[in-house]
Amino acid sequence: MEALATIEALGQFAEVLSKTSQVLQFFISLRDAPQEIRTAKDEIASHLTLLQTVQSLVQCDGQNATHFAGLAEPNGPLEQAKKVANELQHLLGVDPSNRGPREGCGALIERLAKLVIEDVTWPLKQEKIREIRRQLETHKASINMSLTAALVRICTNLNQAGTSRADEISNLIRVINEKLSSETIVVRELGILLTPILDIHQDRKRQQEPETCKWVSREEDFRNWLEHNTNPRFICIHGIPGAGKTVLASSIIETTAKKCHSCGYSFYYCLYSRKIDETVPFIRWVLRQLCKQKQNLILPKIEEAYERETPLSVDDLLDCLEQVSLMYDNGVYIIVDAVDESKNREKFLKVLSRIGTDERFRKVSLLITSREEADIMGPIRQLGTSCTCISMSNRNVREDLKRYVHEQLIKIPIFNRLDDAAFLNEVELILTSKANGMFRWAVCQLDVLKRKKDRGGIRNALEKLPSDLFETYERILMDIPPTEQEFARTALALVCSDTAEIPSGEVLTAACLYGVPFGEIGQFTVHSLKESCGSLVSLSELNRPPSTCFNRDQEGPQKFHRCSLAHYTVKEYLFSTTVAKGKAAFFALSDQDVGNIYLKVIFTGLKIVLKSLTPNSPHFLCLPDTHRAIKSILAQFPTWLQLWNWATAPPAHPSTGLLVNLAVLDWKDLASEYLKSDAFHNLSRKEKTRIWTEDFQLKNRERETLLGYCLQELQLNFLRMFVRHGASFEYETEALYTAMKVLQGKNRAYETLEFLLRSGVDPNPTPSTSSPEEGRGFAFTPLQLAVYMLEHEWVELLLEEGADVNMIGTLNGVIPSSFDDPDPESEEARTMQEILQLPTLEICSQAQPTWINKPGTNAESIRRSVKELLKRYGAKEPVEDDVMEVDSETHNRVESETIDLSMISDDSTRL
Repeated sequence: MEALATIEALGQFAEVLSKTSQVLQFFISLRDAPQEIRTAKDEIASHLTLLQTVQSLVQCDGQNATHFAGLAEPNGPLEQAKKVANELQHLLGVDPSNRGPREGCGALIERLAKLVIEDVTWPLKQEKIREIRRQLETHKASINMSLTAALVRICTNLNQAGTSRADEISNLIRVINEKLSSETIVVRELGILLTPILDIHQDRKRQQEPETCKWVSREEDFRNWLEHNTNPRFICIHGIPGAGKTVLASSIIETTAKKCHSCGYSFYYCLYSRKIDETVPFIRWVLRQLCKQKQNLILPKIEEAYERETPLSVDDLLDCLEQVSLMYDNGVYIIVDAVDESKNREKFLKVLSRIGTDERFRKVSLLITSREEADIMGPIRQLGTSCTCISMSNRNVREDLKRYVHEQLIKIPIFNRLDDAAFLNEVELILTSKANGMFRWAVCQLDVLKRKKDRGGIRNALEKLPSDLFETYERILMDIPPTEQEFARTALALVCSDTAEIPSGEVLTAACLYGVPFGEIGQFTVHSLKESCGSLVSLSELNRPPSTCFNRDQEGPQKFHRCSLAHYTVKEYLFSTTVAKGKAAFFALSDQDVGNIYLKVIFTGLKIVLKSLTPNSPHFLCLPDTHRAIKSILAQFPTWLQLWNWATAPPAHPSTGLLVNLAVLDWKDLASEYLKSDAFHNLSRKEKTRIWTEDFQLKNRERETLLGYCLQELQLNFLRMFVRHGASFEYETEALYTAMKVLQGKNRAYETLEFLLRSGVDPNPTPSTSSPEEGRGFAFTPLQLAVYMLEHEWVELLLEEGADVNMIGTLNGVIPSSFDDPDPESEEARTMQEILQLPTLEICSQAQPTWINKPGTNAESIRRSVKELLKRYGAKEPVEDDVMEVDSETHNRVESETIDLSMISDDSTRL
């Protein structure tokens, strides 16, 4: 009887979930259906997958039903979950209790269509839907834990009967875990790019000059493309080098993201420096973005490739792109920059042309940018009306350029002193005509004119205008005084370095002083660097000072700056082989030159520091914790002492212990050799998984895994290496919280968080639980925490990776261990807990991070930008009392319009 009751309860709950899913699907089919309904539909599908697994296990052997009897008890997880699902139906205007005569799908659709879809988008109901989702997630955790425990008991009972059946059940556990880990599958099969696309995008956005990209919004073809009108669906924007195509692409990406509320779009930057055929990386990246925007959607071919452990072909990837594009009601946008920088352009261009013109990709709107090169523009023009070409040498560009030049000229002091409108118009005409549509060229010439003292100097500069960007850069470098050239070259090399982590322009200039006479050091600042290098570099104020181990409380407010190359063509020029043969040969760079300069800077600094590493020196008083500083120095010697750190819980697997020791010693090369060896490759997948998930304990530390240890110690290189060899963050549910705690104020914070999210860390994590009773969510989400810290880049990264902008942590939920305050009753801890229970927009308004009162911060500017970002991703404004009253009245009115759920026929599988 107990078994029958369990089977019946499972069946009833599955029926309720199935019908709830069908109702949600109807609402999704409507235009502008709320995001909360879409998310709920995906989560209901996940519940059904889990429940079907339980049912399959029970159907395989009826005796297995006894293992799930606890779920079917009165007021047990199944009954509670069914009530919550019924509540969701009722909220949508469906009466689950009405069991009248059944009608077909047509009747249901007709009745549902009478509901006002705006009702379910009201803030009060959206909050209720979110609460229902949280409750369902809790019950799902209980079912999942019961399933895992049942499988373990089944395996134990079968141990005496032989291993074949036990192996079968073990395989079932593996399949379940893999099916439920969509993040792992998406990341493994769609890959991680070596050069993060988001980093490139952030850099390109910073290079945008005000008012320089608005011309494209006046192009009728672009406006039609953005509105998803029938034509054009495929656009190619082309121009000469330096015309600003990449910066324009970054602007179009931002415009598109705002248009579609950051859902249903993807972008990709090709890079010549990668020296690869971009075809496969491009499709995989686009699929990854679109799948993540659909709550880590797993397409059948992606799952099959994961199970086979074989890569997907180009045709397979295109099939997946077709499938996922059809799942977006309003279609998808894809923007690809610099097609000309890919190797094997012909293959890449053919794939892009298929996406842009084939009928099966009818819901994809594709825009690409490229230089005007024959092997690209020839095939593009052969597509005829299927592809619209927009040249960057057109009337709209020239008008924007003229407007920009005029606005900049009137800001130059010399023109204000001359007060000669005719002369200003003459200069404006010359620059606009000679620029040939190149904003970058015009920017450089304007910077030169700013330095002129009189009319004669301006005319002389206009008579000798350079013909292109490279000639412009050569002239700028040749104008640097000889006494400043070594300083400037060192700075340019460090800015070009991929490994030098320079937190601010002030630190950069300090690192470049080794060749400067001691008496002149005060003259070399970040501003003098800008003066020397002109338009080769750009300076922007940091909203908050970089972190430091020194106590600067005695200092007054100080502004810090970010120093970067003003345009990617500057690096192209400096690394060009022709530069070494020209007039500016002294400034020519190569990877080896940059490495040598970097080492010279390091050892010059060490030479100075080593003379003053005595704890009783006056400068040691500036350290906030002298004992900690001394300990950190002594901890480097000797290395063998670090291997005596095991507490009472060393790892059981020898490979785990080996890799932990190598990580403690920071011996990455030896760890890499082991991971490449047959000893590691011959391990089974289960044994490899155990290496990454087994916990251990070192002295004076909590229990942790190998991945957790490396994250706490900020060993990003080890983590990258482990992920390349199959490590997964699937079980590291607190990884984001740990990273955000240990990385706050660190230079590599963004890079580390981006790596974690690219490697499969869930941006909306749920805690690991040891029992069904502990199936609570976290007390706050990573996004709420990032907003509380006012970390704009973290917020943007989390949102881009799928963080739910309106999700709120569970009341009395699990506090991540890294934020488990030893004094939870302290005023600071209570304030933080109270604020983190609010929606993200309210958190942003009230957040007071620890750095906010430090000199040199601009907290309000950050606060405004974070708010704008949250709103772009759909953050809901706080519900006012009068709105709630209106919603309550309307809710009472809609209750009378509930629908008979029994009208859904058994044979209707979808609406």
